[in-house]
Amino acid sequence: MLKQERLNKIISVVDNQEIAIVSDLAKMVGVSKMTIRRDLNELDQTGKLLRVHGGAQSIASSQAAEKNFNEKREIHVKEKKEVAAKAAKLPKDGETIYIGPGTTLEFMASMLEQTKLRIVTNSIPVFEAAKSNSNNYDLVLIGGSYRRTSGACIGALANADLRSMGYDRAFVDVNGIVKNSLMTANMEEGLTQKIALDRAVHKYVVSDKFKLNKNDFFNFYKLSDTDCLITNPSVANKLVDYYGQFTKIDNS
Repeated sequence: MLKQERLNKIISVVDNQEIAIVSDLAKMVGVSKMTIRRDLNELDQTGKLLRVHGGAQSIASSQAAEKNFNEKREIHVKEKKEVAAKAAKLPKDGETIYIGPGTTLEFMASMLEQTKLRIVTNSIPVFEAAKSNSNNYDLVLIGGSYRRTSGACIGALANADLRSMGYDRAFVDVNGIVKNSLMTANMEEGLTQKIALDRAVHKYVVSDKFKLNKNDFFNFYKLSDTDCLITNPSVANKLVDYYGQFTKIDNS
């Protein structure tokens, strides 16, 4: 197979599958993994695909329109509830915690069983989930400009309020994690989450395994500046090893 035929085949496979790994591509086109890695780097540089750890992702899937929180609530529910349940056990009675926007964090808020907590959030869906929790928690809803897609309040007012407080623990979800970068679809929303993380003693990323190696528009924080990534037990070992160089991975 000529090089250009091989490159065209790689692009076709990645576009059809949305994401493909090096070993599978090498078998499909009958070349070494080293050759595939060189091909992927070349195709990434020319904008034909997105190079991610262990493989490649299609440009179309990485730039897909962001789903709103109602749509996201129906995706990967089992995996989201799995990591939400682990995160919900971390706060201690009497602590002040920040819970950011995200459907996984909605599940977390509903699963909290501590007797006494102060919960600060700029997410109306998270606020509603915490309000419906049978425990009578102190709730602080941060105001600001309302972002309908995520149900979050963002902007200068939200940032000023979040910056004025301190948190024992902050929990954030992401749209994707690529290398050492936590990614989200909206710059303002990312900046708001960054402020809360900066003000927290302990910082957690709570995300299902499908967010790993997934890109999005805005890099709002370094994974290495967090204390732990909480994800699913079924995540691939090579991803645990790779992302484990940046932070602690809890996939128990």
